[in-house]
Amino acid sequence: VSHIVTSSAESDCAQFNLTALTVSEIMFAIATLVASSGYISGVSRPAVQVRAAGPQMADISAFGNVWGFDAKLAVYNAWDPEKPRDYDNFNPFERNDESAMCDTNGCFPGQSRGYKSPIRPDQSWAIMQEEKAKMEILKADPKFSLSGRPGNWYRAWQDNLGAPP
Repeated sequence: VSHIVTSSAESDCAQFNLTALTVSEIMFAIATLVASSGYISGVSRPAVQVRAAGPQMADISAFGNVWGFDAKLAVYNAWDPEKPRDYDNFNPFERNDESAMCDTNGCFPGQSRGYKSPIRPDQSWAIMQEEKAKMEILKADPKFSLSGRPGNWYRAWQDNLGAPP
């Protein structure tokens, strides 16, 4: 249609030796800049990306995510020793070959990949004595002393599992 003429102050500038541009030339320059910056209009993307279900860990949210005796007891009660051990099917009272106790994923410090130091409850002598009495009752349960089952700990238990949650 017409040319855009720069002002005399702008035309005197040594950096910009432009006297006139057409509207189409300006539009072409803008389109080139937009395309080079990665902006592409008209392409829609889904609002939510669907991901494959990953490993889950034991849900202890009912206990304020504190890995205390009651949370461990809930995980223990849900544990099925006949199913393979995984991140939410494990005996939280079972020790590994280094006598360590596991985290909320069933992982052991210094041995399992993905160990996460759990939030632990407050402790006192009185609390430890209460837990000791509860453990004596729990040890009477035949399920507590099972060994050699798929749900028990063994050094290579994580080999066929993905990364811990």
